[in-house]
Amino acid sequence: LRMSEVFEKIMPQQASLLKGLIIGKIITRGSKLGIFNWLKRNEFISAKLGIDLQNKKVDDLYSVLGYASFMQNKLERKWNLYRKSKNKEIYLYDITSTYFEGTQNALSAFGYNRDKKKGKMQINIGLVTDSEGFPLKIEVFEGNVNDHKTVSQLIISMKKEFNVDNIIFVGDRGMKIRYNLEQMNEEEKEGVNYITGLTHIEIEELVKNDVIQLSLFSKDLVEIEHDQTRYILSVNPDLQEKDTNYLKTIHAIVEEEIMEVKASWESRKNKNIANAVRIKNGDKNKKLVTKFSQKQIDAYKLRIERVLLKRRFKAYYEIKEINDTEFIIDFKAEKYQKKKQMAGKYIVCTNIKKQQMPKADVRQQYKNLQNVEHAFRDFKSDNIQIRPVYHRNEVQTRGHVLLSMFSYAIVKTMEMKIYPFLKQWNQQHKRQLAFSDIMEELKDIK
Repeated sequence: LRMSEVFEKIMPQQASLLKGLIIGKIITRGSKLGIFNWLKRNEFISAKLGIDLQNKKVDDLYSVLGYASFMQNKLERKWNLYRKSKNKEIYLYDITSTYFEGTQNALSAFGYNRDKKKGKMQINIGLVTDSEGFPLKIEVFEGNVNDHKTVSQLIISMKKEFNVDNIIFVGDRGMKIRYNLEQMNEEEKEGVNYITGLTHIEIEELVKNDVIQLSLFSKDLVEIEHDQTRYILSVNPDLQEKDTNYLKTIHAIVEEEIMEVKASWESRKNKNIANAVRIKNGDKNKKLVTKFSQKQIDAYKLRIERVLLKRRFKAYYEIKEINDTEFIIDFKAEKYQKKKQMAGKYIVCTNIKKQQMPKADVRQQYKNLQNVEHAFRDFKSDNIQIRPVYHRNEVQTRGHVLLSMFSYAIVKTMEMKIYPFLKQWNQQHKRQLAFSDIMEELKDIK
């Protein structure tokens, strides 16, 4: 991977320790103290890397992290120069978050938590890869930064650091790449092309303005050009079936839960009617209730609201009336049907000229974003274990994330080398072993 060359040219005095940190991260997946102790136990590895542990302390590892963070732009520039990608202009970008158990990290903040850990502070991590998902650049942002606000500065820095005039920037629908380019001046966005997906709201707007029609979606790719933008209409049959079944299932559950609330309301209403009859017949019991209190009506409304929020179906229902005599919940059938029609359908848009890239390649580059998602899964799995982050200050946190990127580059390369053999072996032996199983087996070899 020419990783050693990068380190030895940019930070020659610290190169051996940085390599020790990266190898230690892959093997121990532990803290810097854990890696230091592992290096001390494995003198052969330390000697092979040229690390003089007699004169080193664990603090030296933290210092290397800080210095690597300081030199990050130069490291990534050299790293990108050495990477010989087939599609040099294409850069995939996505963002994830990683949470903290504590609250003392300098970059941590409360924000949209992708790990579904409520009440935890986090940092956001943006990863740039080539078209095959090989990592080239990584950025750490404060935990409350929105995805799309990271795009423009990243594009500007990439053009400068990688010394490239032309960029094809690939990001998902949440990146708002087109919006970001509109905010940039002519010099900044010169030579920048993009490939991105449209949100459901943007698709609905195109349908409303008759730029596209839902009838155009088919198994074959359909391309529409409008205002110098190419729209590639795509259908994922598996996702279509999955989304449709999901909508039907949730709709049935919501209807059932609404009926439960209505049954409770009807039971109370019947009691109120019975009590009114008793009073009419001369019953003197002053505690008999003949009408719903406002508190009770609000409670029924709240129960319906909770059902809709829990099932994420609020867009398809409206509470029309709940009172002493009426319980009316309106189902927005037309809106629901439109949602079903859009199941499995998506649109990829780009400003790349047709002669430069055909529609099938445009869609494929967008689908390649799954390589970045795979990287994030490896970051958070036992392959890398970026979390927990045992750091508080900014430079060591950034250094830790940079270290994880280089560790992932090695793990990804090993996965790609081993995968063909593993696939064949699994077929022959009717097994389902994964890369992580091989890593576990290697632990038993001493």
